[in-house]
Amino acid sequence: MLYLYGVVLPDTDAPGPPAGIGRDGVRLVGLGDVAVLTSEVGDAEILGRPAELRAHAAVLDGVAADHAVLPMRFGTVVLDEAAVRQAFPDGRRAELVDDLRRLEGLAQLTVQARYDQDAVLTELVREDTKVARLREALRHLPPHALRDARIRLGELVVRGFARKRAHDTDVVLDEITPFAVEVHEHETGQVDDVLELAVLVRRAERSRFEDVLEGLAERAYGRMTFRLVGPQAPYDFVEER
Repeated sequence: MLYLYGVVLPDTDAPGPPAGIGRDGVRLVGLGDVAVLTSEVGDAEILGRPAELRAHAAVLDGVAADHAVLPMRFGTVVLDEAAVRQAFPDGRRAELVDDLRRLEGLAQLTVQARYDQDAVLTELVREDTKVARLREALRHLPPHALRDARIRLGELVVRGFARKRAHDTDVVLDEITPFAVEVHEHETGQVDDVLELAVLVRRAERSRFEDVLEGLAERAYGRMTFRLVGPQAPYDFVEER
C-alpha cells in the first residue's frame, strides 16, 4: 500500500530514509506534470499515532523549505500506483499544476504571540481607573460581596486585554504585511493569546521577515513573547479539493 503526503512538481527532491512513515523513506510517483510524495506501508501498519502525524508533517515541511507542495490530509492511503493515477485524472492534474506554480518560491511561516499576563495587568491597573479602584476594593470588601466584585473585575480585565490585543495585532500586521504575500489570521482561545498568523512569505525574503519579527520581539520584551514556526507546507493557503 502507498501512503500519500502531498503533490509536487516532477523535479522536486524527495527526502530519503529515515524520513516519512515506514522504513523505506519517501519516493515520487510521477503523473506527468505533477508527482505524488509516497511511502510504502504494510497492510498492518497502524496509522494515526502521534509519531506518524509528526512524520507526515516533517516530510511536508521539509519539502516546503525548498519546493512548492500541496499537502494531503494525514492518513491518506491507496492500494498501489494505479490507484494514485486514478485519484488524479488529467483534468485535476492541470488544476494542481496551476496551484503549484502559484506557490513556487513561497513558504508558510506561522507567527504566534502571547502576553505576559502580569505585565499587561499592571498596564490595565495604571491606565484604567475602574480596574484600579475595583482591584483595591477587593481587599476591603466583606466575604459576601467578593463574588460579584471578582466577576466584574474579570469582565473589565477581559475587555482590557481585548482592546490591547486589537491594537497590538494591528501593529504586528503593519510591520509584517510588506513582506507577506498573503496572511491568514487564526482564532485564539486564551485571554493572554495575542495572535496566531499564518503568513505566506517569499523564500528570498524570509530572512528580512524574520529580522522584522525579531525587532518586534525586542521592543515587546517583558510584555509579549513571540514564536515563529516554519517554514511549513502551505496548509492555510491551499484550497482543499
